[in-house]
Amino acid sequence: MLRHLWICSLSLLVSPSLFAADPSFHRHDINLDSTFPAAAAIDVNEDGRLDIVSGGWWYEAPSWQKHFLRNVQEIRGRYDDYSNLPLHVNGDGRLDFISANYRSESIFWIENAGPDVDEWPTHKIETPGHMETGRLYDIDGDGRLDLLPAGKEFAAWWSIVPGPPAAQGIQSATWNRHDLPIQLAGHGIGFGDVDGDGLGDVIGDKGWAKAPLDRSSGQWEWQPEFVLPRDASIPILVHDVDSDGDADLILGRGHRTGLYWLEQQTNDGERDWQMHAIDTEWSQLHSILLADLDNDGRNELIAGKRYLGHDGKDVGEYDPMVMLAYQFDADSCTWQRTVLDWGSRAGMDLDPKAVDLDADGDLDLLCPTRGGLCLLENLHVNEAELSPTAHTEGTFVDYPDHTDVSVVRDVTGELRAIETPDDAGLRRAHILAGMQQAMGPLPGPEMRVPLDAESELIEETENYQRYRVTFASAPGERVIAWLLMPNDLTDRASAMLCLHQTVPIGKDEPAGLGGKPNLHYAHELANRGYVCLVPDYPSFGEDAFDFEAAADRWQSGSMKAIWNNIRSIDYLETLPEVNPDRIGVIGHSLGGHNALFTAAFDQRLNAVITSCGFTEFHQYYSGDLKGWTSLRYMPHIASEYGNNPDRVPFDFQEVFAAIAPRPVFINAPIEDSNFEIKGVRAVVQSVEPVYARLRSRDFQTIRLETPNVGHDFPPDIREAAYEWLSEVLR
Repeated sequence: MLRHLWICSLSLLVSPSLFAADPSFHRHDINLDSTFPAAAAIDVNEDGRLDIVSGGWWYEAPSWQKHFLRNVQEIRGRYDDYSNLPLHVNGDGRLDFISANYRSESIFWIENAGPDVDEWPTHKIETPGHMETGRLYDIDGDGRLDLLPAGKEFAAWWSIVPGPPAAQGIQSATWNRHDLPIQLAGHGIGFGDVDGDGLGDVIGDKGWAKAPLDRSSGQWEWQPEFVLPRDASIPILVHDVDSDGDADLILGRGHRTGLYWLEQQTNDGERDWQMHAIDTEWSQLHSILLADLDNDGRNELIAGKRYLGHDGKDVGEYDPMVMLAYQFDADSCTWQRTVLDWGSRAGMDLDPKAVDLDADGDLDLLCPTRGGLCLLENLHVNEAELSPTAHTEGTFVDYPDHTDVSVVRDVTGELRAIETPDDAGLRRAHILAGMQQAMGPLPGPEMRVPLDAESELIEETENYQRYRVTFASAPGERVIAWLLMPNDLTDRASAMLCLHQTVPIGKDEPAGLGGKPNLHYAHELANRGYVCLVPDYPSFGEDAFDFEAAADRWQSGSMKAIWNNIRSIDYLETLPEVNPDRIGVIGHSLGGHNALFTAAFDQRLNAVITSCGFTEFHQYYSGDLKGWTSLRYMPHIASEYGNNPDRVPFDFQEVFAAIAPRPVFINAPIEDSNFEIKGVRAVVQSVEPVYARLRSRDFQTIRLETPNVGHDFPPDIREAAYEWLSEVLR
């Protein structure tokens, strides 16, 4: 299934500043019908211009006229073309290319026979097993590029010694396999000098392999110094991010959410690695690049979204496509983000390229995806630098009824029914823009300062240890939280972000929060083996946050709390005891609101439990939006929308639609005087079709409990929520 043509003109529908593309890149839609995930730049017709090859076709520069190249096998719905790696294989002076493939499990090279041959020959090298793709590096230091595939069940590299021109059907080069430590098998591979000895090492998702002096026949030494997410990007980049003289690592999450770097440090003479989140607004960052896009002598980190890597089964797959560039700011230790393209077909599936296609002195971006083949032409010649772009301010896409999540605006601005998951992904982008219209902009990577975490052990209980922790959330701001770490963990555990009505803290209270037992779910979940983090709400508890003094940065307490919660997830992901793929959020009352708000923005949250936390805006008391208008919450709603809740730029139906299809457990008491049960039921009824459209797993994705109590989270409902959580957070 391909995206609809409307997506090419998405800029008509969103705020210019909301998802602004850098004007110094011009997109060319080479072939929007292409479904090949790899591409390369090769001068096919020997006219001195680089042409594009991708899958079964080549595209002649500069008009990009399409020509047949070869027949590509289709296996179980996907073309067997997982990489296009240019290399002189047969010594005839023409660039050939290599493909390492998943479904055929084979490595082969495609012989460049020139533009006048009906079909370029394909030569199989070996069938070593499943490979998502591969990359070329000079692994043995002999000045020639070698092949390093990303093997799922094997780990090896191939040296390639070119031979004479090939006769038909005869392989013309010598391909030598060199096995690596099997621990490198998995998802994610990289190459670079990790330890500074001048030799290139191989990096995997479970550690790295130190190169021997004789890389061809020596023993590679396994170094289990870190564990990366199990969907680490291909490649994992080795790069001295902070210019301190040692190699750091950069990776994206290929099937989940986020872009990260691991800082290499030395503690007590031992190498140590500190994980930092770069950006977690985007998912499916399967391939990443380093390239100097603005000719300033510094490499940018380039990331782009993959199109339907798991055919819609991963969170965020249907969100609009995006192309991004990042520059590291050494003074703040943060990253500045530039949006190169948003909402078109341009992305980075398995084998994108940064190459000067038009020979004008700067690097262009070749962007192949299963949703189309695009080129981002770089117009930066003689410009000093990329321009950082925010995408979180300005106007938004308005809807006449924000409780109706069955429609989306098309390219003309007219409403039409949501018909496909792509439509739902576009509406999600509009929803997040509306939430920011009310709450203020979500901070970008430039606010993601190092966590600088500190912790103090307060209590050891029978089942867990309780720590008081603090960590940086933004420049000059810190989060105060309680960490409950279960005893005797034997494997990486599920984790819960626990959002409470914060009250004065006493050391004798079981959860470190005090108050009513219905707020002690962190204590109860920690007893069940969950790692629990309980941050203060800004200006409550120990966090004496002054919103008036910070009004220039935070337009609402809600956005400040959301950002603190996002940074709390960052902190949880740094803990070796936590499984980053099993993090959920739970909250009661104010915490219930913020559990939903945070999950809407952050797709790393895989399950949500909300108690006494929402209803339709127009169901609030007498239309005055009581409870939302102070600096602690959303004062902008009062100033802009006054007594007209129907015009608030988002509603809870939309919040749930932005969370879908992730599972949500709702406790909505019938006698709750804060939230009318009919409003809760209306929200659930409206959003169920969204879940049905996006559902890819077999458990119940929305569960509603309506106990006959007041504003409470009673014990039997909490117990039901915990049982539900054990099913969905797995």
